[in-house]
Amino acid sequence: MALDSTTPATYTPITGDLRSETVDFVVSLLKDASRVGIDTIVDLTPHRPMDLYQQIAKQLPVRIVPSTGFYRREKIPKQLADMDDEGRMEEYMLREVTEGMGGTKIRAGIIKIAGEGTPLSDWEKKVFRAAARVQKYTGVPIATHDGASAREQFDFLLQAGVNPRQLVLSHVDTGRRGRPREQLAKELLSIAKEGCCLEVDTFGQGFYAPWADLVFYLRFVCDAGFTHRIFISMDCNWHWVDGKRVFEGAEASYFDPNASKRTYAYMMTDAVPALLKSGFSKKEIDTFLVENPRRFFCGM
Repeated sequence: MALDSTTPATYTPITGDLRSETVDFVVSLLKDASRVGIDTIVDLTPHRPMDLYQQIAKQLPVRIVPSTGFYRREKIPKQLADMDDEGRMEEYMLREVTEGMGGTKIRAGIIKIAGEGTPLSDWEKKVFRAAARVQKYTGVPIATHDGASAREQFDFLLQAGVNPRQLVLSHVDTGRRGRPREQLAKELLSIAKEGCCLEVDTFGQGFYAPWADLVFYLRFVCDAGFTHRIFISMDCNWHWVDGKRVFEGAEASYFDPNASKRTYAYMMTDAVPALLKSGFSKKEIDTFLVENPRRFFCGM
């Protein structure tokens, strides 16, 4: 849920004249999700205006699990981007997990951390180590950003003491062009075998991962007996540009006319039917969408 506007080089909060429209639009998206059977979403936007979240939550039957953490340094609020002390990072995330976020008593249910690519920067390593300690203290799970460095992120977090069964590597289907898909599939399987979960979320976004490749990765891991390590999700990602809503994929670099269709509801209206048509069973899809998240958050 991209509730804050970002640009390639900076972070800009929602302006006052767009706050009400933001709430109305998000509520409409989540009501659409509810109508197709979605009752809970996990929001991996770790910098968020909690007053808007509270307004949204009051109008919905959908539960929202919010996150703490640090997204990409160039796309987060300045006070977080300027935070360079590992101890302060740890204190910040621990407070949001145990006490509440943004002056509220709403506690984060997951920690989101991000890498720009490979290798991890010194700042990113500080974030990752701090998050690992918070997870160790609290048992709250961690999700990462940037599938292109999945193996590096996993190995680093494992060395930092993260419980692999409470870690999900996001966007593992992206950033792979130019590599043999069999090579990537084996890499992902090796991570799953060590207990980590893998999240795929680029349904309908062929500019990130061609459909045939996405299906191949999922099928490879499932056929090896690790269906219980896979999440599927929608990266419903939009922001304000000059007063207009822009979904990821609609930018000038992609010109994707279908970008705005990839909302939360898209998972049930488009992605799931496409997976069924590609040979995945209803049981496998229920495992991806229901059983695995339940196990992940309940520590089972």
